[in-house]
Amino acid sequence: MSKLMVRVALASALLCVISTPALGGELAGLWQEYDDQTGKVEALIRIDKMGDGSYEGKIEKLFPDAVPGMPTVCTRCTGSLQDKPLLGMRILYGMKRRDALRFDDGEIVDPEEGKVYRCHIRLSEDGKTIEVTGYIGVKWLGQSETWRRVE
Repeated sequence: MSKLMVRVALASALLCVISTPALGGELAGLWQEYDDQTGKVEALIRIDKMGDGSYEGKIEKLFPDAVPGMPTVCTRCTGSLQDKPLLGMRILYGMKRRDALRFDDGEIVDPEEGKVYRCHIRLSEDGKTIEVTGYIGVKWLGQSETWRRVE
């Protein structure tokens, strides 16, 4: 029985060492968001880890040439975001790490529609892209975008 316990302990330690790089994947950083129609970068989003361990993201830079007629204020937003400048706007908040690559339980603002959606984020294994999904109700009915990390 003790040989079995030693083998289990060694296997567990080996799994921890092997999975450490995946756990090191960090959501915090600067990300490029792309326009669905043109494929051009339309904004840079800075995602920061907050003191409570959650993540939030703000628009750090806009590329108005990427999208003809891109507004600079959130005209379709309601409440406290109505007619506020997009630059500096907090559009992602409350994200919590679920495992090495998934983040849930947050919300994301779509300034083009002025709506707030539940949000799920999946970090790629190499940490260079994230799949950001905004949804109402169930995740698989949502709309996803791929953002790329700025190196």
